[in-house]
Amino acid sequence: MRRLTSEPHMAGTEASHRVALWLLDRYRSFGFDAQIVSYTVWLPQPRIVQLEMTRPSRRVLATPEPPIPGDPQTFDKRAVMAFNAYSPSGEITAPVVYANYGMLADYRELARRGVQVTGKIVIARYGLGYRGIKAKLAEEHHAVGLILYSDPQDDGYAAGDVYPRGPWRPMGGIQRGAVQYTQIYPGDPLTPGVASTPGVKRLAPQDAADLPHIPTMPISAQDAAVLLAKLGGRTVPREWQGALPFTYHLGPGKATVHMKLVMDYRERPIYDVIAKLQGAEANQWILFGNHHDAWVFGAADPGSGTASMLEAARALGELARSGWKPRRTIVFCSWDGEEPGLLGSTEWVEQYRARLQGHALVYVNTDVGVTGPNFGASASPSLGELVRDAARQVSDPATGMSVYQAWQEHAASGRKEISGTARLAPEAKNANEAPVGNLGSGSDYSAFLDFAGIPSMDLGFTGDYGVYHSLYDDFLWMQRFGDPQFAYHAALARILGILALRLDAADILPFDYSAYAEEIARAVKQVNARIPGNSDAEASLKPVADASAELVNAASRASSALGSLANVKLDSAQEEQLNRGLAAVEQDFLNPEGLAGRPWYKHTIFAPGSYAGYAAEVLPGVAEALDSGDSSTLHQEAQALAAALRRASVRLGEIERMARQMTAASPPMQP
Repeated sequence: MRRLTSEPHMAGTEASHRVALWLLDRYRSFGFDAQIVSYTVWLPQPRIVQLEMTRPSRRVLATPEPPIPGDPQTFDKRAVMAFNAYSPSGEITAPVVYANYGMLADYRELARRGVQVTGKIVIARYGLGYRGIKAKLAEEHHAVGLILYSDPQDDGYAAGDVYPRGPWRPMGGIQRGAVQYTQIYPGDPLTPGVASTPGVKRLAPQDAADLPHIPTMPISAQDAAVLLAKLGGRTVPREWQGALPFTYHLGPGKATVHMKLVMDYRERPIYDVIAKLQGAEANQWILFGNHHDAWVFGAADPGSGTASMLEAARALGELARSGWKPRRTIVFCSWDGEEPGLLGSTEWVEQYRARLQGHALVYVNTDVGVTGPNFGASASPSLGELVRDAARQVSDPATGMSVYQAWQEHAASGRKEISGTARLAPEAKNANEAPVGNLGSGSDYSAFLDFAGIPSMDLGFTGDYGVYHSLYDDFLWMQRFGDPQFAYHAALARILGILALRLDAADILPFDYSAYAEEIARAVKQVNARIPGNSDAEASLKPVADASAELVNAASRASSALGSLANVKLDSAQEEQLNRGLAAVEQDFLNPEGLAGRPWYKHTIFAPGSYAGYAAEVLPGVAEALDSGDSSTLHQEAQALAAALRRASVRLGEIERMARQMTAASPPMQP
């Protein structure tokens, strides 16, 4: 952790390259076959980020984050100025309107109250959705600029003591972050769907659908207070009131601001580190990943996940040196460019998609690995029980019970464990089971699941974390507040290691497609509950309901047939045949044409919501067509979804047939 946080290492800089070289050396020292895979991507760096209130009085804003006495890293002059990656350059002067969180419902409320944002600069607080969604909505509503800030109600003094006294964001803290429209497609904006390798055909920047068109910048709560205090107009709805010590108004009012952004866009290199521990069955891959680039020092995001992943790799390397031979090839991936827009992982998956679909069994992601003691996970529904079982095998450092038991208790308390709550929440088989969420977007699993159809999971320990994407996410913050004894880092490493060993040793991979089919059936039922009877929508969705019922039956039969193999001795070819089929079911859920309006996203069951960003939209094609009232698109998406469900049913039927034939042909093992 000390080495990973020793200097600012933003993507596209030589410092990020130095981290990649250090990781390369570490993996090789553990006995892994490691290499750096580089891509050249369209990536901005800030040159000028200025904000000034020009009326009713002049006040220079966009002030830098103040250093903290006693924390020497916060005095580092190499820290990048706060900015929003992929904002365009621009210079504008306009009145200001407050839009709460800047989400779709907020703009509808402004319209209901007669407040126009056309020609205005919108100020909105972070939270409830991806900042790129906020930028797109501001653009769609014809604002000329967007200012984002972190309200103390959400991650500052209203939540608890602020840094350095506590873990929450001080008034001068700023959340950096990208505003690339990753809900349309992530990765290099100029090479959607293909890797940004030498000689590839690139779009002109003005033709990139995922690039914003209005200037966007982040500021501190301290600076936001100056603007918000000067807004006129009606008072805000009660739920829009933040924690700054005055009554919020919608605006516009007396406040006019001047924004000036100069961004240096150019093609810049990024550096992925890919490390393999070769298995006897080299054509079956178990992948682990996290990114190594950070906005500044990145102790929690991503250093905690990277440190834990390195420790798991070190332990597996020690096992290999002691004589253990992995059955399957275990791959550790350290991605670059995650923060600007999932760049490194997306380009790698786009380059090797066919190989991944033929060899990858599971992708395990950890990003912000540790910010406190509360374990949480999201996963393909087929992997939920595997995550729970791994958590049962590791002790919780604080309580002595298992991580799983602590997870159950925390979930039962009703507190939110992880960001990105799904619109259609998963239901555990048992109401007392710890909940495993659905995967939306916001981290490096996205390309694996949404583009390549690789079963995926994302996990880590969460807590009071107010310094996200700020100067203050450094080693001292982690040592004081996030994980003072680094005990949860060790627990995360153990969970990752157990997942690696379980997936490596399994004769038949532990995919639970009955759970997956039941999750889909619940989602179909909830979607159908939203439509009126005897409508075109009802007719469009009937094939989906029929295909979902067929999938439930096929999954149940396949599960029963696989269960009958428990006492049957299979040869390696039979096991590989079954396992390849099981892993490929996820690919059956892909629509080769992609979702309407955003064809990069090919998964028909899960995708990030078009107006949520982080959170998962379940059955995204049909759900969003229903929301928009687009009957033609609903029919098209329902057909694609029903076809995907039928493909999965056929695959599971083939698995059932193979399993029953193998059971009939093989004598049971002797006890």
